[in-house]
Amino acid sequence: MRSLLILILAFFVFGCGGASNSGAGTTAANTPKPPDRGNEIVAEHLKRDASPYRKDRVRFTVRSESDPVEVYEIDVWRRQMEKGTDTLSILVKPAEDAGSGSLATETPGKPTVNVTYAASRDEFRETDTGKMFFGGLTVQELLGEWNKYDFKFVGEKDVDGKKAFEVEGKLKDGQKSVIASQKVLFDAQNYLLLESRLFDSGGKEIRTYHQKEIKSDAARPYVSKTEVENLIYNSKITVEILSREYPATVDDSMFSREKLKQSVRK
Repeated sequence: MRSLLILILAFFVFGCGGASNSGAGTTAANTPKPPDRGNEIVAEHLKRDASPYRKDRVRFTVRSESDPVEVYEIDVWRRQMEKGTDTLSILVKPAEDAGSGSLATETPGKPTVNVTYAASRDEFRETDTGKMFFGGLTVQELLGEWNKYDFKFVGEKDVDGKKAFEVEGKLKDGQKSVIASQKVLFDAQNYLLLESRLFDSGGKEIRTYHQKEIKSDAARPYVSKTEVENLIYNSKITVEILSREYPATVDDSMFSREKLKQSVRK
């Protein structure tokens, strides 16, 4: 069961335009509100992260006060299309747990569906992205689900000599999440995440994400190492992208429940 839970961790996504007043009699009450720069910054971050297909090998190192250090490696395939995003994760290390998998399907305007396969019962199990799994993180945190929030530009900051954009996100009306708000710092040069702080509905900080290393490939720079502090479970998780590829295409069968089932060792 533990191997199924760790797989959920594998899913870890200018300028402000003004309204034009062309005619007499236009008032502030009926002038369209311009988009907030915070939302535009997030959109630029997602644009630069996007790719039709991507494959990562990801290592998770989990540390807590009460348990020994645990290390996992996972292969993650992602497909981004206009109709939505699919992410398949398969555990490859440790060997005794290898083969367990998880498939997440994100469709615009619909709740994200995350599926695992239980070989003992020969059944698929669906969960929403608010469920907390191993390490105390939610599926939502590592998928992103930025569209659940409205973002406001706070200002510019200096972070270790880097110019950063600070934005605050608040959960939209009608959306559900244990994360009611967040404060995010983006590198002003490349829009990569520098830091993310997550808060519950009472304003208590529950998680922090810190960028530790950046790598670059032929396509773009990306965050290759992130450290996560879980302030609720008092644990730390180091997430490292060991390799990244951008295949020209990936067969559609890769992002199917049948593929998920085939990957699980009986």
